[in-house]
Amino acid sequence: MINVLTRFKAQSGKEQALLELLKSLVQPTRNELGCVKYELHQENEKQGRFIFIKSFVDHAAFEKHQNTGHFKRLKKEMPELIAQEPEIIILSQHA
Repeated sequence: MINVLTRFKAQSGKEQALLELLKSLVQPTRNELGCVKYELHQENEKQGRFIFIKSFVDHAAFEKHQNTGHFKRLKKEMPELIAQEPEIIILSQHA
């Protein structure tokens, strides 16, 4: 299994637009073969910061996710909404 955290920081004034864009990925991704978990969270202490917590059965499923239409739309629309590049953390579970 592959686990990934992705953190986004919205540009000032674009928080709601980024949230809506990110939310639009949740259901289509959950429907993908190989998706185990796909959750969108917002940081409580910092406005405009969002985190995806996601798990896929393997690296191939994660790569396939990155080639879907909804992921490509995110990549196209996101640059206008974010203050910095998303932070992507790939995790290996030990226990």
